[in-house]
Amino acid sequence: MLNLFRRPANSTRRRSDGASGSTVALGSARSRIWLPALVIGAVAVALLALLPYDSPRWSFVYLCTTLVSLVVLFGAALAMPLGVRTIWWCLFAFQLLTMAAQALMTQAATESEALAFPGMPDWLSLLAYVPVLVALGLLIQRLNPGRDREAWIDSSILSVAAASVFGLFLIVPVLTTPGMSRGAVAVAVTYPMLDLAVLASLIWLLIGGGRPKTSLLLVAVSFAITLGADILRDLSLVNAWSSLSDALLPTLRVAALVTMAAAATAPNAESIAVPRESPRQHATTSRLAVLAVGVLAVPALVAIRLWSAESRLTLLLALAAIIIIILAVWRIGLLVTTVDQQRQVTELVLDSAGDGIVGLDREGFVVFANLSARRMLRCRESDLIGRRFHDVAHHEHADGRTFPWADCPVHQLVLRGGEGYIPDQVYVRRDGTTFPVEIIVSPLRVDGMLTGAVQSFRDVSERRAVDELKRQFVSVVSHELRTPLTSIKGSLQMLDSGIVGTMPPEQAELVSMAVSNSERLSQLVNDILDLERLDAGRLPLKPESVAPGQLAELAITGMGGAAGAAGIRLVAEIDASAGDARVFVDPHRMVQVLTNLIGNAIKFSDRGARIVVRVSVVGETAQIAVVDRGRGIPVEHLESVFDRFGQVDAGDSRREGGTGLGLAIAREITVRSGGEITVTSAIGVGSTFTVGLPIVDEIVDATPAPVVIGVEESP
Repeated sequence: MLNLFRRPANSTRRRSDGASGSTVALGSARSRIWLPALVIGAVAVALLALLPYDSPRWSFVYLCTTLVSLVVLFGAALAMPLGVRTIWWCLFAFQLLTMAAQALMTQAATESEALAFPGMPDWLSLLAYVPVLVALGLLIQRLNPGRDREAWIDSSILSVAAASVFGLFLIVPVLTTPGMSRGAVAVAVTYPMLDLAVLASLIWLLIGGGRPKTSLLLVAVSFAITLGADILRDLSLVNAWSSLSDALLPTLRVAALVTMAAAATAPNAESIAVPRESPRQHATTSRLAVLAVGVLAVPALVAIRLWSAESRLTLLLALAAIIIIILAVWRIGLLVTTVDQQRQVTELVLDSAGDGIVGLDREGFVVFANLSARRMLRCRESDLIGRRFHDVAHHEHADGRTFPWADCPVHQLVLRGGEGYIPDQVYVRRDGTTFPVEIIVSPLRVDGMLTGAVQSFRDVSERRAVDELKRQFVSVVSHELRTPLTSIKGSLQMLDSGIVGTMPPEQAELVSMAVSNSERLSQLVNDILDLERLDAGRLPLKPESVAPGQLAELAITGMGGAAGAAGIRLVAEIDASAGDARVFVDPHRMVQVLTNLIGNAIKFSDRGARIVVRVSVVGETAQIAVVDRGRGIPVEHLESVFDRFGQVDAGDSRREGGTGLGLAIAREITVRSGGEITVTSAIGVGSTFTVGLPIVDEIVDATPAPVVIGVEESP
């Protein structure tokens, strides 16, 4: 029979929630015996009730049923997964100590010996409740992840209410029994009170919403039988029912043991401490109804006790208290219904979001997790709620090294109540696979008090794959185009120069057009290569201290020929305040930026126009502005002029010969140089592109600074 409870070889690798495949298979094999065993146990209990007490047949049935039930309970507890094994070991210890106490009582009754009260059986019975309270605490904590405090409060309400009812009809008679010492009275009422507390808590867990688990229901039935046995014991002490208690008490103890053994072999015994997969309901109608009964119990008992009292006013006050409590419970029920509806709407909104959203308390433990977060991490809600999110999904670096919570960038944000964007992170799924994410952390405040943070994350695997594919495509195409394009361009230039012979005017015009377009195509390839190197971080910048006015003059000199051919006059205006200013940039790349801006202004300016390159100092920033009087840029296009292949009009590139990449390259180089580029424009007035660069007093380290994540600490 013990082979039914043998654990598989890989049991040490089971997860604590008992949801692994081996555990499920083991539970299925063992659960096949639970219903027949329950029937056999019920027949044995019936025989004990029918057979003459202390006869040889009664003793045989009693001994066999007790030993077999203890062995079954021991074997089932031994084979449980790690997450619930402690609970079943505690329940087994309770039954073992209880049956040991009953054995002492039965032996004394058989030998007609009078046991002192309280005696050894009573101390064993009280000791048995230590493991039971441990098991109950584990059940409440694991079946109500993240809100076990509320669970303890609710179960305490029910326990106190049940104890009040019990005390009115049993404790008072016991206390008034003559001849019992205070110690005897305390022992007589203690373990029935403990039974009530455990039973009330189990009932509260059972009616928490959804279908009750068979194993948990059987455990509650077992404690209900134990409560009946303890009440019978107390009543026998008060009313001297020794013969009745001697016969019925062992039968009730065995019935409780058989029911507990059946609970341990029930189909879902391994998952007795696993929360239901359905959304957790914080306050169900059934739980509210049971709590209402518990709250009403105390004033109802007061009214009963005062019914025969002479003071009718006191009775009326007690009845008024009952009515007020009924109305209050009704009002609370309406509020709970409203809050529950709002919660369901909130959960639907969160679950419809594509990003993973996780609520954290100040220690980083998960308070809620939406559907997208659970899907991306391949976790159940019970795998996240009540656990530190970092320990579940962020506990190691991309290379597999351990990632302590204290070093996590989310840690300080959650602790201080800051908000920030954290790119280039790696999360670990439940199955051990990893995926790249971007994280946004925002503080969570309730009534001005920092209570935690909301952490949202996005799986960027597909985006990175697309970016890498695009980068490789652009790189390959650009490099492969460059060689044949150079050959074509050189051949066309030779034809256009007349080296190979004079061509008719019509052919010369076509060749000249081909040369112009080949130069545009060559510039486009070069721009694409520059952007590709910028994206990959391979575009070298060699910064040095240089005057911003010098940069402007170099750019004007370089674009003088193009401006003259277009009939445009270039003018440099350098403020006196910029004479001694120095910036730390790569002169070649920064002149490339200004050249792109000036060339862009030339394309969209009329012949005879004037373009001003103005250099000034504003605060700690040197500003180089390129001002034209061209046609201007519509307001709706100002945000997109720096986008790649961005054009104000679809025909701009064809009419003006632009690639649509010059401004994008200018922005990338400026940002990498520690500056910023802005634009202001008005239709028919012109545009102003301004490059702002930080002023330096001395030459600084040329090593590029690391990327700093923008973090804003909330006040």
